Parts: sequence; structure tokens; C-alpha cells
Amino acid sequence: MSKLYSFFWSIKALPVAQVLAWRVLENKIATKVNLAWRGVTTDVLVCCFCRLKEESTSHLLFDCKIAWLVWGQCSAWLGVSSTASIDPFAHFLQFCNVIKSFNSVLGSVWISMVREIWCHRNKVIFKGGVVDYSEIFTLAQLKAWSWVTSKIPSACFSFSDWCLAPLSCLKSI
Repeated sequence: MSKLYSFFWSIKALPVAQVLAWRVLENKIATKVNLAWRGVTTDVLVCCFCRLKEESTSHLLFDCKIAWLVWGQCSAWLGVSSTASIDPFAHFLQFCNVIKSFNSVLGSVWISMVREIWCHRNKVIFKGGVVDYSEIFTLAQLKAWSWVTSKIPSACFSFSDWCLAPLSCLKSI
């Protein structure tokens, strides 16, 4: 576990995003199910994206049809097979090990995807936003690129290159 802990905190991302992702792994984010479990009353426990199932951490970030679309788009962009697990911890480990030599940067991508799904959920609930999986994915791409290029000196590729050929960018680091 200490090895994973060290790996997780070595990922290139904003600390606030890393804290959110760590809370996801520990099932400590304020989903509707977690709030109800803590005695905080919520009117409806259903997911604000699909409106079909209760909003748990696993459902919202990995099992909801919107999350599936985001992760599917991410897998297609990276040219890898999709991660099937809906358990946050297993999903993280599978995602970061898809391409062995780039697991730290893939950790940044995973954190950016989780963060943007969570932020989009909050936008829908608190600001009346419209569910848009493509927007989630694009913003996550941008976040991951900005983290990687600002924290890894050898990462000197454009956002356009990052979007069009992510594996080439990763190989250049």
C-alpha cells in the first residue's frame, strides 16, 4: 500500500485534484448516497446524469452511461482498451497500467477525468448545467495537458499535438 501511496502522490496534477482523486479512491466524496449515509438529507438520491440509479461514487464516476462515454472517449483517444471495473481503486490501477511505461502520466489523465466528471456533476446540480460528456472529456484533456507540460520539463508539445497524437507525446517525455 505504501508503494501505491508514493506512486499516487508522484503523479503530475494539481494538489487539489489529487486530494479529490484520493477521496474518490477512499469513497469519501459527497455523492448523494454518501451524504444520505452520513445523515445529510437529500431530496433525491438518483444520479443527476442518467437519472436511473443512485448516485454512489462508483456509479457516478465509472458506471453511469455518461461516465462510460467519457472513459470510452478517453480510451479511444489513447488507443487502448477500456477499463471495465467500476470499483474506483481497481479502475485506477487498471487505467495506470494500460501502458506500463507511461503510468505516471496516465495517472494525471485519470485524475483529470475523475475531476472533470465531478466538476461537471456539480455544474449540473448547482448551476443548472447541461450534461455533456464531450465537454467533460475535452476539459479533462486540457487539464491533463496543462499539468503534464507544466510539471515535466521535457514535455514540450502543443495541446493540439496532445489531442491528436497522445502516445507520440508520451513517448517524447
